[in-house]
Amino acid sequence: MLTYAIGFVQDVQLTCFAVILTCMALQDRANRSLRWLACGYISGFVGAMLDLSWHWLPHWLSMGVFMEAAPIGYACFYVSVAYFVRRGIRARYLCLLLILGALPFFLSWSVTGRMSASATLQDTILALETALTALLLFTTSDRETRWPRRAMSAFLAVYSTVEFTRVAIFLITRKMPAQVAPWIEIASGIVYVVSCSVLPLAFIWMMNARLLVHLNRQSMVDPLTALLNRRGLQAAAEVELARYERSGHNLAVVVLDLDYFKLLNDRYGHAGGDSVLCEFSVFLRAMIRETDIAGRIGGEEFVLILPDVDAKLALATVERLRRAVAEHAFQLGSRLARITASFGITVSGGRRNLTWDRLQHEADLALYAAKAAGRNVSRLYDESLAVEATALMQK
Repeated sequence: MLTYAIGFVQDVQLTCFAVILTCMALQDRANRSLRWLACGYISGFVGAMLDLSWHWLPHWLSMGVFMEAAPIGYACFYVSVAYFVRRGIRARYLCLLLILGALPFFLSWSVTGRMSASATLQDTILALETALTALLLFTTSDRETRWPRRAMSAFLAVYSTVEFTRVAIFLITRKMPAQVAPWIEIASGIVYVVSCSVLPLAFIWMMNARLLVHLNRQSMVDPLTALLNRRGLQAAAEVELARYERSGHNLAVVVLDLDYFKLLNDRYGHAGGDSVLCEFSVFLRAMIRETDIAGRIGGEEFVLILPDVDAKLALATVERLRRAVAEHAFQLGSRLARITASFGITVSGGRRNLTWDRLQHEADLALYAAKAAGRNVSRLYDESLAVEATALMQK
């Protein structure tokens, strides 16, 4: 009675998730992972229909083909996971080989009445498929989806253990587990029912985890140059300031502005200006250290955060960058354009309780002084420079 109740609940779950996942796959047709997940539950739905209508169907169809439904479903689930984690795609052929190799036995044994052997073969295939999927999830190093992957991997490991236990009991006793070990029958029934709902929900959790990370990343990156935007710079600056407060190692903030960029836009159009900004961003990343942080805060204005540098090293670094910009020829279609940049620099200098807004303001004042000095100049912030820049702005 318990077996039939569990089977009915499982059939209902398979039907519901088959409908939901099919609709999701149709809405997002480019998502191969979701498409294979839907195929797995469609297979389960077909199996559920064969199970519910066995009174009206030939025995080879209602039982022989029915025994293939679950292995096909879990094979599709493996392929879905493989596409999602971008690993283990070739191992799908192993799942296909297991399914095709088992089909003649399922059909033959359903006719000869060897249902115990047929059920054990099904348990063996499910044990192998779930173990393979658990291993794939566990060995993937994608930090974005770490928690849902671990949860799914742990559940599939339990599932595989239960299935291998059922196979071992049959091979040792030559009797079905329900006859000699009711506890394993109850455990397998619980695993069967839970798997129908846990696996798709965990998979959706995994997709949402990756999507959330990607959205957060996109919200911090400038879409044109792929450098950090204001929000990304704020987050990075808070990390560097916290490190500075702990270690006392100085950091520098540099604000730079491309000189007379509006003239370049007027001459070559905004498409040409965007092309220069993109090339300049690549050039900028190549000129700084891996530990340095670069961002664009709007228009032709950029910001650099240089950890572990003092005023002398920061000025030397910026001067090297300023000369390199002036000597570089930027490609504009078939023509070359030369630009210069003005730089404003401020250094933490051992001060405490600094904020990002304060450092950025100081670098802005130094940049304003550099522009007032004729552009293509770098200026280091100090108190006298602050008074000078304030006086210039009031004119």
